Amino acid sequence: MSNSNFNRRQFLQAALYSSVALGSGVMPKLVPPAKAAIAADAKVLVNLFLDGGPDMRHLIVPEYDPAAPVSSFGRKYWANRMRSHNLSDTGANGLQTPLQRWNDDYFHITVGGSNWNGSLVDIGSTNAGITFGIWREAGWLIDMFLSGNVAMIFNAVGGTNRAHDLSSLMLEQGNLLSGLNDRDRSGWGGRLARSAGGNSIALTNTPSAFNFGPVGAAPNYDPDAIDNTDLLSIENSRDIGLFDFNPESNQHYDFNDKMARAAKSYYAGLRKEQVGTAYLKALDHELKVREFGDLIAARLETVILPDEIQALYSNNIGSINPDPTDTEVPPDGRRVLRSSSFGRQVRNLYDLISIGDVYVQDQNGIDQLRLGARTLSMSYGGWDSHGNQRRIPAVLANDPNNPFESRGIESGLRDIFGGQLESLASPSDPTALHGGFSALWKHLPQADLDKMVLTVAGEFGRQIRDNGDAGTDHGKGNLMMVVCEGCQGGLYGEMFPQSEIIKYDEPPNRTPDIDPRTEIDHFFANVCDWVVPGSGVSVFPRMSPGYIGEAPIIEMAGMFDNLFV
Repeated sequence: MSNSNFNRRQFLQAALYSSVALGSGVMPKLVPPAKAAIAADAKVLVNLFLDGGPDMRHLIVPEYDPAAPVSSFGRKYWANRMRSHNLSDTGANGLQTPLQRWNDDYFHITVGGSNWNGSLVDIGSTNAGITFGIWREAGWLIDMFLSGNVAMIFNAVGGTNRAHDLSSLMLEQGNLLSGLNDRDRSGWGGRLARSAGGNSIALTNTPSAFNFGPVGAAPNYDPDAIDNTDLLSIENSRDIGLFDFNPESNQHYDFNDKMARAAKSYYAGLRKEQVGTAYLKALDHELKVREFGDLIAARLETVILPDEIQALYSNNIGSINPDPTDTEVPPDGRRVLRSSSFGRQVRNLYDLISIGDVYVQDQNGIDQLRLGARTLSMSYGGWDSHGNQRRIPAVLANDPNNPFESRGIESGLRDIFGGQLESLASPSDPTALHGGFSALWKHLPQADLDKMVLTVAGEFGRQIRDNGDAGTDHGKGNLMMVVCEGCQGGLYGEMFPQSEIIKYDEPPNRTPDIDPRTEIDHFFANVCDWVVPGSGVSVFPRMSPGYIGEAPIIEMAGMFDNLFV
């Protein structure tokens, strides 16, 4: 085969597969059975997977009170986390003491007292009167929590194994009974999308097991098999569909434009000829993917990206920093997130929510291909913090807002949860920077926020003591979150279990964990029921009253009865 023929074949394949998910190694059906139109007020799930096992005890910490007994939870925590927080007992070498760290870097909240909103739920009397801190640079998260829109689920378990691959599979499939040989099971996002009559959309580079759909129609589908009819992969919302030529470019010299023009003409010509039935599906696919991409591109032409959204991943911002006297940051713009990949995912989400549903119909007016977003997946990695969990580069002494210096897991926390509450600039300052969700929440209309629920979880937590490398090792229980304008925000489960205190004094060769007390089935099923009433028992079969087998554990009965209001 000549190089030219090989290149042409590669081009045609790449064009046809562009922006189309390749779940489980097969091309999904681009012409699924007709679906009902997605209502404008249909609810949407956005799932953020924190890949690597995040140490949420770094984000949410107990109070450091020097007057408290050394046997108290707070004193034990800080004594056993000196290295992971990069602290010094005496403040030597410019490092903070635990008291300075607590006072300077954490926003203080007392349950039932200071900064506590009476509408926030505190499930269980074990948290009464406890003072805790949320990392100050997670300003958006603090704002949302104080507004009653964040449900924090403590001691949650997404994977029962300390291995990343198996625990990730359990979390994404929504099945803590999954094993490594069960990769052909559907994901809980795919099952919910099937129940909703819409699509599961991956906003990441590659769809995850979360997105894979089941076989069959809801609610009687087979969750232990995969059918990706409902799966779309949209890595770049601004580049969906088949590559087309630019009529304003030099058509003689631009190789890609020449190939795109030739491919488009080739398929258009074939559709006018009588061809074998074996080729009809490919021709139909090419036309519908092209029309689908054109429709989305046309709709996106009316969506103007706000500067704060673009600044999450791009330097080409004209008004993010309009101060001409700022010599450190030129007024021609700046990117504000360390992970531009996450910034683009936020942009993708903003675009898809903004344009609503988009669909292609056949000659009979039947919907054959539609955006139909009901579940969307996002991912942020880098949480496997065995060492240097909180790095303090020297440059931070001069520029504490520099997002491009690695600060360990704090870089990720800031990208995701950063916002205006504790920014160095005044919250009313238009140049104040936003993290990913802060920018999204600022610019999406309230009607769109009202119909969206965000779940945040990692495959497992970290151990309660740090290790010799200023990090934390794999654990079990962890903090997971549900963020929604319609949820009953607050604390679910015991924040700092008193039973853990004795673990701090175990021999150093032991591996003390946060006890896993609540499995994901309970609260994720409630999320599913909010998106599609009655879907929870189908998406999470172990929640069915008639389920025969090992029931999912829960910290206390009725814990999530009022998760949504």
